[in-house]
Amino acid sequence: MKDKKNYYQKYRYYFLGEILLLIGWITNFVFFSRFYEEAIFYVDKNAKLIIQLLFVVNYYLEDLLKYLFVAFLLMTLNLFLILIFYIKNKQEVTKQKEMNYSMIAFLVLLVVNVIALMTTIIWPLFLLLFIVSMTIVYIIYVITKYLYEEKDERYEENETVKVEGPFQTKEAAEKYSKEFLAHWTDYFTKKGYNLVKYIECDASNEWHVEIIVQSIK
Repeated sequence: MKDKKNYYQKYRYYFLGEILLLIGWITNFVFFSRFYEEAIFYVDKNAKLIIQLLFVVNYYLEDLLKYLFVAFLLMTLNLFLILIFYIKNKQEVTKQKEMNYSMIAFLVLLVVNVIALMTTIIWPLFLLLFIVSMTIVYIIYVITKYLYEEKDERYEENETVKVEGPFQTKEAAEKYSKEFLAHWTDYFTKKGYNLVKYIECDASNEWHVEIIVQSIK
């Protein structure tokens, strides 16, 4: 239970960011709903979709651009937060169960709001913005990954690369260290380093994991 609490405490800023995005989505939805109800009132429901869309764009362009921009910003930030959260969890080899629950919550917020936008007659514009948002976030991911992989990292002998804890039991600490080593050993081996783990118990009878690097001789 304490490990779960530590997990959410560790990533609290990501959850805070998601809460702020939720507030942003709700606020945007409230104002957009008022605008949309007024705009749709004058639209000919029997006309083709393209005619309805052109009518709204033609007569409400200024207001529409504001809501399109806000929706685009929220979608992009939402996708970017999900990406960064996922990468951070993978790098630190956090508990899969907690990560999955969090990812589902993050994705549900995004999917629900995108679906809500798609139920309007201006859904083609929102769909286009969503595609652009995904493209931008993907480009950022590719560039960041490339720069990270190209970076020539150097480590001092016996330098600490990871400290994690506290764990309630030695078994939990062993499990974490095993998962971490399984995930990162090949990466450090290619760079000429071995990973060595140390598991220690503190005065509070809690366990801590320290991972250090040593040169391959």
